Amino acid sequence: MTQTTQTSPNEQEIILQLKSLSPAQQRAVIDLIGALQVPAASSQDDKSELDENANIKINITQVLGKDQLNFEWEGQVIYPLISEAIARGKTVILSFINVKRVSWSFVTKAIGQLYEHFSEAQIQSCLELVDISEEDLEFVHHVMETKKEFLIDPEKFRQPMSDEQLKKLRRENPDNPILQMLGTLEDDPSLDEMLDYIAEYRRELDEEYFRQLDAEEAEI
Repeated sequence: MTQTTQTSPNEQEIILQLKSLSPAQQRAVIDLIGALQVPAASSQDDKSELDENANIKINITQVLGKDQLNFEWEGQVIYPLISEAIARGKTVILSFINVKRVSWSFVTKAIGQLYEHFSEAQIQSCLELVDISEEDLEFVHHVMETKKEFLIDPEKFRQPMSDEQLKKLRRENPDNPILQMLGTLEDDPSLDEMLDYIAEYRRELDEEYFRQLDAEEAEI
């Protein structure tokens, strides 16, 4: 009789995300999946390291093959690896070594999503961030706190920002060019044309991205 192996929802999500990675990055993720299945005494390379306490180390730059964490899809690759490990009762050591930039989009997807499925106490006890600067760590914690606030009161974040709130943000972030521009183009007659251009440019980038994925898949 053939035995059927059941895959968890997180493992299914990992499998879906593999297509967005290069062959080398796919092997790194497969190593991590293997690390989730083996006893703590087994040895793994530095992409997926288990210690005697059944901890699993996820090296972000090795999994993604890049040091700029800019996009949601990058966070969506990392998230199921973390959530699967936590669901199996392991402590995740998330390494930011060699990471040069961390964006809000990445943190929201990679870590913020955890609050939708695990308690705050469970996340705090099972997730450790290492090899990260104090500035980036503070930023990650800010994103996580914002995610928790959103889950408590989503409507609060759907309300339009008042002029006073916008002015306060500008004062607190004088070097942020987006905040300094925010609201200044509202009455500009060319705004709709510019938004159409941006939408078309994003479509072109998406098409090029998936063409590259298809080309890489054909080489495997």
